[in-house]
Amino acid sequence: MKEGKNFKVLGVRQSLIGDCIMSLPVLQFVEKRRPNSYKYWHVAKKCSQSAPLFYNHPLIDKIVITDCEEGFGPKDIELAKQCDFVFNTTPQHPFGECWHDHRNMLQETWVMAGIDLKEFEALTEEEKTPSLTKWFNTNRESNTIAVHCFAGYGRDNHRSPSKEWWAELIELLTKQGFKVIRLGHPKEPELTKCNDLRHLSFLEQIQIALGCDMYIGTDSGFSLVMGAYSHPQITLLTNWNVNHFQNPTCLQPINKNNISLFNEFIKGGCSGISKDKVLENIKNLL
Repeated sequence: MKEGKNFKVLGVRQSLIGDCIMSLPVLQFVEKRRPNSYKYWHVAKKCSQSAPLFYNHPLIDKIVITDCEEGFGPKDIELAKQCDFVFNTTPQHPFGECWHDHRNMLQETWVMAGIDLKEFEALTEEEKTPSLTKWFNTNRESNTIAVHCFAGYGRDNHRSPSKEWWAELIELLTKQGFKVIRLGHPKEPELTKCNDLRHLSFLEQIQIALGCDMYIGTDSGFSLVMGAYSHPQITLLTNWNVNHFQNPTCLQPINKNNISLFNEFIKGGCSGISKDKVLENIKNLL
C-alpha cells in the first residue's frame, strides 16, 4: 500500500462496462470524504476486457478482477474484510420506480451506491464528468468514422437501429468520402461496405475509434467509454425501457462533444432517426 494511505475502499460497480464508467465520479466523492484513501477498483471477470481503460486513473490505486464471473468470490470476500469501506458493487435499481423519467445515469449510479444526491450536486461539473486517462497511443486517420452499431452484442434490437438502417447510413457516408470502420461484437449482424474490425479486442477497438474523426453509436457501454475520452460522437437514443416517457437523454454519454439524436420507441425507435439529421450533425461536429 502507498505510504500514508491507511483507509481502504473497495468499489464501485463491477458488472457492466458502462456502469463502471458512470461510477467514476463516485471516486471524487470518496476522495473528498477520505482524502488520500486507498481505492480498489472492482471489475467483474465477465467484463475484464475493460480493465486496461482504468490504468493511470489518478484516483484508482489498484484494479481488482473478481475471482468469479460476477459478484464476490472467496478472494473478493477476503479483500472486502480487509477494507474499511465496501460499496455494494452489484446493486439493483430502487424497486417500484422508473428512474429514467427522473434521473440520468450518473444520478442513478449515486442512488444505487447509497449516496445522497445532494453530495452529487455538491461536485463541480468537472468532478461530475466520467473521465478516463488515455495512456496509450492512437493512430490518427483522417476522413474516418467509427460506428458501433448494436447495443447488447446485437441481442437488444429494441435499443439500436436495424441492420437495414445502418446499411443505408454506411452507404451515404461512403458516398461522402468517409471511410467507415465497423466495431462491435463478432456475433452481431453482418454489414458490408465498411472496414469490419469486430475481431479485435475491446481495447484495440477503443484505440482505433479514438483515432477516427468521430464515432457513432447507441446507448452502449462502448459509447460511454468514448464519452469518457471526450471524443466527438453522435449517440442514437430511444426510450426502450418500460414506462420511460420523459427525460429522453438520460442514457446519453456525459460528453461535451456528444450530440444525441432521439426518436420515440413507439414511432420506430432508433430506426426512425433521420439519416439526413445524422449527416447534418456530422458536419456540426467536424
